[in-house]
Amino acid sequence: MSIIDFSSAEKYISNLENKGERQKLLSLAESLPYQVINDSPTVKHYTEWSEYDKLNLTIFPSKEEIKKKYELEGYRTIYIQDDFISGGLVSEEPTNSLIKPEEHKLVALTLALSRKIKIDIEKSDKVLIYHRVAERNYFSPANIEINVKDGAITDIVYLAENEIPNSLQTAITSLRVSRDSQANFTLISTSSYIYNYVKVYCEGELNSTIFATKSKMAHIEYTTILDKESKSVFSAKSIGTNDDKIDIRIIVQHQGQKSVSDGNLKGIATDNAFVVIRGDASINETALDSSTSIIGRAFILGKDAKAIVAPMLEVKTGRVMMAKHSASVSRVPEDLIFYLENRGLSRKEAESFLIRGFIEDEKDPEILKKIIEEVLTSSKIIVSV
Repeated sequence: MSIIDFSSAEKYISNLENKGERQKLLSLAESLPYQVINDSPTVKHYTEWSEYDKLNLTIFPSKEEIKKKYELEGYRTIYIQDDFISGGLVSEEPTNSLIKPEEHKLVALTLALSRKIKIDIEKSDKVLIYHRVAERNYFSPANIEINVKDGAITDIVYLAENEIPNSLQTAITSLRVSRDSQANFTLISTSSYIYNYVKVYCEGELNSTIFATKSKMAHIEYTTILDKESKSVFSAKSIGTNDDKIDIRIIVQHQGQKSVSDGNLKGIATDNAFVVIRGDASINETALDSSTSIIGRAFILGKDAKAIVAPMLEVKTGRVMMAKHSASVSRVPEDLIFYLENRGLSRKEAESFLIRGFIEDEKDPEILKKIIEEVLTSSKIIVSV
C-alpha cells in the first residue's frame, strides 16, 4: 500500500495547469524515501511513516462549499477544505520560494497536487488559515507562501482540524520576515493524520508557537534561518492522549552575526501516547556573537505513556554570546503534589493545577489557550479546582 493511490493523483493532475511539472513532482515523490539517515533509507526514529502508507488515500475535485466556518475576531480568514481554497490569492505554480521538492517525499507530493496560496503583508494584518477535511480517505494538500514586507507587523495562525477518519492534511509553508518587521506565527494541529513542513527566513523578529494533539500520526518540521541581528523566540508543545503519536522537530540555523534564538519545548503524554519534541540549533561560522537557548521538559501520566524532549546544539565558532540547552522528563513532581494536598486540594486537583500551569504560557494566543483547555478537560487530564 502507499500514502495515495497514484492513479487517482495522475487523474487529478490532468485537470490542473502545469501538468508536465506536476507529473515530474509526482514521480519524484514516488522515488524518494520518507527519511534518510546515514545515507540509508529507514523508517526508524520517531515518526512511523508506515502509518501514512496504510492510508492509501485518493484526491479528486471537491465540492466548492465550505461546510464549517471558523473565525477569529480581527482576523481575515483563508479557508482550505479538501482541495478548495477560499479567501486567498491563488497561483497555479507548483513551486515554493524557500522549499525544494527534493527536501522530502511529502513535500514533492504536496507540490504536485496543490495550488499555491500567496500572502503578502504590507503593513499590519492578521490572517487565519483554516485547513480541514470534509471527505473520507482524502489527501488534502496546501502550498503556502507568506511574505512580510519591511516594517510590517503581522499575526498569522494556521489551524488544521480534521475529525474525518483516515484522511491526511499536508501543508508546506514558507515565511519571509523582512528587516524591521515583526511576525507572530502560530501553528495548531488537532488532526488525526497530518504532515507540516515550514521554513522561515528571518531578518526581523519572529515569535513562533507550535502545538499538536489528537493525532494518530503527526509530523511537524519547522526550520528558521536567522540573518544578521534577527531574533526568534519559539515555543513547541504537545499533549498526547489515548494512542497519539506526535513528532515535532524545531530547527534553528544561525547564519548572521548577533542573531538570537530562545526556545522552549513542552510535552505531556498520557494513556498510550508517544510524544516527541526535538529542538536543533546550530550557530554557523558566519554567525559571530550570536546566542541560542533551548529548554525542554515533559510530564508523563500513566505507566504506558512515553515522552521525549531532545534539545541539541551545534556551535561552529568560538565567538558566541551564549549557547545552552537542557532537558528533563518526569512524572508530576510528588513534592509539589504533597505541598498542594497539605493546602486542601485532592491529589487529582493538585495534578490538574500543576499540569495547567506547566503547559500553558501567558503569551499563548487566546485560540491556543482555548484549545489546550478543551483537550485537557475532555481527556480528563485536569479537573475543576
